[in-house]
Amino acid sequence: MSRLLVPLEHPTPAAGHDTEASLLHALRHLPRRVQQVFLLSRLDQLGFAAIAARLDLPLASIERHMGQALQAGHSRRDALASIARQWYVRLQNPEVTACERIDFRRWLDADPAHLQAFHDTELHWRSLLAAARQLGHDGWYRQGRAALSLGGCSVALGLGVAALVVLGFCA
Repeated sequence: MSRLLVPLEHPTPAAGHDTEASLLHALRHLPRRVQQVFLLSRLDQLGFAAIAARLDLPLASIERHMGQALQAGHSRRDALASIARQWYVRLQNPEVTACERIDFRRWLDADPAHLQAFHDTELHWRSLLAAARQLGHDGWYRQGRAALSLGGCSVALGLGVAALVVLGFCA
């Protein structure tokens, strides 16, 4: 998402600017599928529905994965920041209802701290772009449903060779 969902009246710096290296480190420690969903959204700017169709996953999984990615490298672990992240991700889901949008607006208007937490979440999302570019520099995340890590491929190859050896000795 390239624009802020709620316009800033006066920009404020995000609390505790995370370095690009620490964000990249946090993203690399996410599960491979979460990385793939995040990169398809952040780098290829695909919406939830397009990612779900491409990876043959339900929209609820895409939303959950995006929530995990947004949590990456986030230094604040408080409840308010967590709620703001949940709203940020939920509002991007095409299945969000009008009632949910009204609930979000009520939550946002209830306390100035809510608005600040939501802005901090949007700024954190923007800060992930440089780390995302490094993580997805070779385009691995576009490979579709398989997108296995090297370790997963090694295990599959090892099991295949072992099965051939066993079958060879039995024959």
